[in-house]
Amino acid sequence: MFRKGLIACAIGAMLTAGIGLAKTHVYVQLAPPAAVVERVPPSPGGAYVWTPGYYSWTGHAYVWKNGRWMMPPKSHARYTAGRWEHDRHGWYYRTGHWR
Repeated sequence: MFRKGLIACAIGAMLTAGIGLAKTHVYVQLAPPAAVVERVPPSPGGAYVWTPGYYSWTGHAYVWKNGRWMMPPKSHARYTAGRWEHDRHGWYYRTGHWR
């Protein structure tokens, strides 16, 4: 009996944790401004990758977040820059990521 209760609790915890993993978009009705043309500073080392800046939505306005040099998590990793996309609900930001 104890074992069944323990299994039920474990399944419930996994389902609850999975709820937080669902992807949701924060939609903005105002289009983002044109991207800032950044001056890329010298690389701190040969393995670093430049990740470009982007506009972030604060809930009231767009704020520019400067690009930066980052060390890839793996030597063969490639960075896909984030971007603002538009659909029937408005504008939303697709976060940059390593692949």
